[in-house]
Amino acid sequence: MNEYKHESILHKRHFDLQFSIRFEVVDDVNFYSPFHWHNHIEALCVLDGQIDFKVEERKYLLESGDMVIVNSEKIHSSKLRGHARYILLQVPLSAFEGIYDGIENVVFKEKLLDSETKIFSPHLEKMLKCVDSKAPEQRIKFVSLMYDFFYQMLVSLQVEQKSSALNSYYGINRISPVLAYVEKEFRKKINLGDAAGIINVSPEHLCRLFKKYTDMTFNEYLMSLRISAFYQALLSTDQKIAALLEECGIANYKVFMREFKKTFGKTPEAIRNERRAPLYKFNN
Repeated sequence: MNEYKHESILHKRHFDLQFSIRFEVVDDVNFYSPFHWHNHIEALCVLDGQIDFKVEERKYLLESGDMVIVNSEKIHSSKLRGHARYILLQVPLSAFEGIYDGIENVVFKEKLLDSETKIFSPHLEKMLKCVDSKAPEQRIKFVSLMYDFFYQMLVSLQVEQKSSALNSYYGINRISPVLAYVEKEFRKKINLGDAAGIINVSPEHLCRLFKKYTDMTFNEYLMSLRISAFYQALLSTDQKIAALLEECGIANYKVFMREFKKTFGKTPEAIRNERRAPLYKFNN
């Protein structure tokens, strides 16, 4: 199943920089992030557990010690297999303005080898120590480590240069207004013709663009947003499942349940029952 949305990363974590970054250790159970994209470079390093990770059509099973780099404007998704912990770093391209102006054309290696992970993961751990420290000078140390991290990536993980900014426009940015529209309105009944009109193309042409740049259909993308919203509500509220389906814009129950089970391997009822049972026995 395919889907994607533009992820607006608004976090300003730890330091008041002139750009927004996200840097943290994520600890969660069965979390599902549907396909999305952003103008950030992302590094994810698994500490414990397993994560099904997909970048465009490429699939990875990430396990403890694995590391992946997601280039900007690349559609990607993730789903935790049960409990997992991982370090997540997302830095916007704007962080390199006036420092490395060609960063938007750089393509980094995606899935790191074990030998490469052994070099880069300790760097992230050093950055975490700066975050945990109360000493004000650690703010400078953090920023210097972050830029050194990307310097090392440029030296050893750069695999190619994008041919031109024009090609980038005709990539995911070509349909980004439609993605933003669907992300905002997915709880309502969405008309393909209205979505196509946003970028002045026919419905048929929009479908071709979706498949070309996202490796999914328009309906698959719409379904993925609804599945994600339904799943989060399923875990965080006690509302009846029928009410949640309606709130998430799901009209065809049979099709939705088939896609939901394909994504999570279980019915909504089973997942909710597990959530109500005693959790995290491994912590007791």
